[in-house]
Amino acid sequence: MKNVRLEDIAKRLNITKVSVSKALRDYPDISVETRRKVKKLAREMGYRPNLQARSLASSKTKTVGVIVPKIAHYFFSPTIEGIYRAAQESGYKVIIGISLEDETLQKEHIESMMDMRVDGLLVSLSEKTTDTEVFEDVRRMGIDLVFFDRGISGSGFSYVRVEDRKAAKKAVSHLTGLGYCDIAHISGYQTSEIGKDRKLGFLDAMEEAGLDVPDSSFVESGFGEEDGYFAMEKLLDQRELPEALFAVTFPVGLGVLQFMQQNNIDPARVQILTFGGSNFNWALKSPFLCSHQPTIDLGKRAFSQLLEEMKSDKEQKPKLVEIPAGEIEEDPSPSYTRSG
Repeated sequence: MKNVRLEDIAKRLNITKVSVSKALRDYPDISVETRRKVKKLAREMGYRPNLQARSLASSKTKTVGVIVPKIAHYFFSPTIEGIYRAAQESGYKVIIGISLEDETLQKEHIESMMDMRVDGLLVSLSEKTTDTEVFEDVRRMGIDLVFFDRGISGSGFSYVRVEDRKAAKKAVSHLTGLGYCDIAHISGYQTSEIGKDRKLGFLDAMEEAGLDVPDSSFVESGFGEEDGYFAMEKLLDQRELPEALFAVTFPVGLGVLQFMQQNNIDPARVQILTFGGSNFNWALKSPFLCSHQPTIDLGKRAFSQLLEEMKSDKEQKPKLVEIPAGEIEEDPSPSYTRSG
């Protein structure tokens, strides 16, 4: 006989697994009628609670859940490494969930990790997240949560991020300092804080340099290579090739480069500046200028903030922790010395 799971009950009643779990435990924020329906259906379906999991509910599991949009990524891979290092040093295990930039999948991962009774959650939002109700479920369940890189300021949860606006301004000011005046920008979605803040940093630098930016020099896009490819196509439908281009992420810059190569545009004609970099930038025919992000440090700092909140017996006031970005990389060529 197949074991009946919480999700089986949830599907029959068209409610979330979290709601089913809370109804079975008589949480007061679940209506009496819903609790009655859940318990009745659970009996009919032969549901039996996982006693091991139930025992874990009253103790610490020494696990944290980490939700990221992607894992094979120039930013998230080393950031996760930073989280792993810090977690291992503190005796915690890490469970990874990958949202694939899908808000629904993101929600499912969070609900699954709540069912697993993780002690805390580290979440970097999918690029178009708009529904925040699942985070209220996290709060009601008493699970500590910290956003990192992509989050929601003023949400009541701590948020660890790079100083996106300041770093973007510093990076674009480097471009204007080199004499570039006609600079276009492929931004992230303006519904995301990092997309919005990096665009504001771009505008701050251009204003400080006394340079106007026409609407035709902006394209709003996502954060991946495919987004960069089609954003560059749209940009050139709007205007001529710019002198320089500020890409919201390194993958977006790669997408721009791919479009130029496939359309016989010499990459040397445009100086590409990216927010973030990679270890193989030096191998590109026309290397980018890169504003490097402190990826491993960001991961470590995000975990340490979560650990501080998980260990506290008192309710913690949410913190906004901003980490400065690194310097602009002008000469990406690695140097090696022979040992021995």
